[in-house]
Amino acid sequence: MGVIVGVHGIAQQQRGRKQLMRDWEPALEDGIEIAVRAEPVGVSFDLAFYGDLFLRARHSGHKGVGEEGELDGLSVAEIGEALADAREAVSEEEIAAAAALPPSKAYTRMPRPFQMVLGALDAKFGAAAGVLYLGTLRQVRRYLRDGGLKAAGDEIVAAKAGTECRILIGHSLGSVLALEFVRQHPEHRLDLLLMLGSPLGLRMVQSRLPHPYFGADAPGGIPESVAAWVNVRDVRDPVACAG
Repeated sequence: MGVIVGVHGIAQQQRGRKQLMRDWEPALEDGIEIAVRAEPVGVSFDLAFYGDLFLRARHSGHKGVGEEGELDGLSVAEIGEALADAREAVSEEEIAAAAALPPSKAYTRMPRPFQMVLGALDAKFGAAAGVLYLGTLRQVRRYLRDGGLKAAGDEIVAAKAGTECRILIGHSLGSVLALEFVRQHPEHRLDLLLMLGSPLGLRMVQSRLPHPYFGADAPGGIPESVAAWVNVRDVRDPVACAG
């Protein structure tokens, strides 16, 4: 079967590759064993870990190493972008309905328009969905805008994929990094590009990608270097709401 490489999602700043491998590898091996009804043979798995790139420098007077939390320290500009981005996932009617409800205690420090959008996302997709949605898009925006951070993340994925990777799995933000690997390395043939909980269907993400067609030559196409591209999503996942 060859080498399988995973690319993790957001909010892993305080973890590491070996910790995440303890979650990913047994689940992957179990899935393969159930699918083929036999012990996996000839399968090698590794994980591209880039989470520490989102750690912030230590600040005087603060304990420990700071990290970019989902909604910590949002600027006025970021709040405006987040409000606009959220309208891909919830309608004006859903926001209005959320406005009629008491605000969540978790959001009381946020501006009122922000509270309404977060409440609408939670009502539609479940508790804490608003934080997940906006937090994911915040890190996606930073990855696509910060040239240095993006280059570092892309290099990590390319180093792990090497020349032997046949299956590339991207979760959440990791699916964006995985697709960038495909775009940047058209000479690398993949049997499968597998995406889980991907935000790539969102207009907000598509508009910021370096290539408008996901590395293919036409809308809706599959890059020539990829034999199969599979996208798996939970309909209750706001990050993957665009399919």
